[in-house]
Amino acid sequence: MSTIAASARMTELAAIIGEQHVVESRSALGALAVDGVVAAISVSPGNADEIAAVLRYAYERDLVVVPTGGMVHQEIGYAPSQVDILLRTERLVEIEHYDPGDLTIGVGAGFTIHDLQALLRDQGQMFPVDLAHSDRVTVGGAMAVAAHGPMKHFFGGLREFCIGVRFVTADGVRGKGGGRVVKNVAGFDLMKLMIGSYGTLGVITSASFKLFPMPRQTRTFVGEFATSAEAIRFRDAVVNSPLAPLCVELLSPGAGSGSWSIAVRAGGSDRVLARYASELGSAVTRALDGAEEQKFWSDVDMLGENSPVKVKLSMPAESVGAALESVDRLARENGLSYSVWGRAATGSLFLALENGMAEAYVGVVKKLRE
Repeated sequence: MSTIAASARMTELAAIIGEQHVVESRSALGALAVDGVVAAISVSPGNADEIAAVLRYAYERDLVVVPTGGMVHQEIGYAPSQVDILLRTERLVEIEHYDPGDLTIGVGAGFTIHDLQALLRDQGQMFPVDLAHSDRVTVGGAMAVAAHGPMKHFFGGLREFCIGVRFVTADGVRGKGGGRVVKNVAGFDLMKLMIGSYGTLGVITSASFKLFPMPRQTRTFVGEFATSAEAIRFRDAVVNSPLAPLCVELLSPGAGSGSWSIAVRAGGSDRVLARYASELGSAVTRALDGAEEQKFWSDVDMLGENSPVKVKLSMPAESVGAALESVDRLARENGLSYSVWGRAATGSLFLALENGMAEAYVGVVKKLRE
């Protein structure tokens, strides 16, 4: 894009959302890079109407727009070869509604997970999405990439407790699905369509969610095993027991303490936690609570941060054992180090590969897809 064209577009966009909310790339290169592709112009609209106006402007001129929240998950998906406008949602932080008695809330897409959880904590409630960099991950960004953490085991992913979504399509038309109440079943379920769409169907501007009571206390019971098969047998015993844990997390030797581990996180009264200890029995080698437990889950959130290749693996729960054996075999055949972790009972895992060449990484990922 020529300097003259960029200047003209900045002037036109400034007329829509304000000069202070339009930035040209050369003045903020580090902030405007999307997976290595530098955006020509960055805009930060303040509401859904402004987003609609920006998208109409781009649509009429055939410009490439990439929406973004905290830019934490920008490495996920395919990056466009050109980005004309980076549309940031950081100013969409309005609390549209909050009814603690009904356990529902509606917030702007730019609201961070950290701020949302802090808001709810005072009411003894929780938004069960536990992610690394929660001070940067936005509600809209988490929805766009269908992000989830270890508590997906009990609460499900965002699709299970999002009850309403507001968005703007590429041609600048505002749309919505669901509503502000839990019992809302009219029409097509647009929430499930938008969650995991990676911004390709529209820009999420706000959403409503069902909330949950915060557990009185939690404790994490860790079992350590010599092989993945033993860990899977322990997982099966937990799943088939009367227990209802918040998390059942698998960690490979490279991701945990040097052995295959299953971490079972429980919440409730002293009596409830005592029952977990009794039911899980001698397989448990560590019981964590307080600061030690918080650090454990914080470390889990950060796994794979610096790995050159990080892959999501999704499969039926009964296929997890076979998948782990395939990962181990392929990594060894290609001389790679690896870590596997994730939701052992739902089949939502992550794989990080290290210490290899690009060809080896590609070969392993290709084989896992077959």
